[in-house]
Amino acid sequence: MPVDVNRPGPWTHRNLTARGTRFHVALAGPEAPAGAGPLTLLVHGFPECWWTWRHVIPALAQAGHRVAALDLRGFGGSDRPPSGYDLITLAEDLERVVPALGHERAVVVGAGLGGQAAWALAGIAPGLLTGIVPVGAPHPLAVRSLRGRAFSGTALQYLSFKVPLLPERSLRTRVGMERLLRSWTGPRTRRAVVESAGYYASLLARPGAARSAMEPVRHSVLTRAEIAALAKPVSIPVLSIQGQLDPVQPAQAYARDTHHVAGPLQQVTIHDVGHFPHEEAPDKLTAALPPFLAETT
Repeated sequence: MPVDVNRPGPWTHRNLTARGTRFHVALAGPEAPAGAGPLTLLVHGFPECWWTWRHVIPALAQAGHRVAALDLRGFGGSDRPPSGYDLITLAEDLERVVPALGHERAVVVGAGLGGQAAWALAGIAPGLLTGIVPVGAPHPLAVRSLRGRAFSGTALQYLSFKVPLLPERSLRTRVGMERLLRSWTGPRTRRAVVESAGYYASLLARPGAARSAMEPVRHSVLTRAEIAALAKPVSIPVLSIQGQLDPVQPAQAYARDTHHVAGPLQQVTIHDVGHFPHEEAPDKLTAALPPFLAETT
């Protein structure tokens, strides 16, 4: 049976074209006149899609925010082009999606890969942003600077992702997807995340989907263009959210965010969760967002 990307809920689905690529978004919250107020753009990480924000979308919408949960290129209901999975291209996609949705500015809340793209966007188009909220995503240059990083358990797991075909085969199955999600979550909150393993696996089982999803993961060495964009001090407000038990990104990396942020920086740790705070403890994450969104509106 074909998998339905447009899952029902207190949101509407829309497809839009930006830079020649079709993107899928789930929209919620009060509609405002074109250009009025910043959009809250939610951007997922690997190996998920817009559905990872299912608990966050209605909470923010009920608080009066216009919310759009985007599928990055290669994921969910968006196109799966053969190239363009570097951070600069992903950030440029976000830069085009915001005006395509009728807004001049946005707050980008990005998890994992989405958070890395938000950091890059702050370097190439800071005027578009009123703030960024990386979730489980310390500054990419902070991660790059850590000694011994290459020998961590998660780094070795990422190394296994570079093996041709095997990771794709695994992620197309519920068992393989569940194994990955379990390894990245806190022991007390795994059920909340792995309940969607079958859905994510079915999305990646479509032709070319797993290969596209693996592209940004295999793109582990930053290019000169990425380094140049990320090297610019971030002057907009940043709210960095990390899971206390995150096995993917070490706490030392978050501590080094201060080296890359010249503007206001708030750092929040959500206890007893791993790499997916927005799924493992969505109530705690949504409690941290409104004050920041109010300050950046």
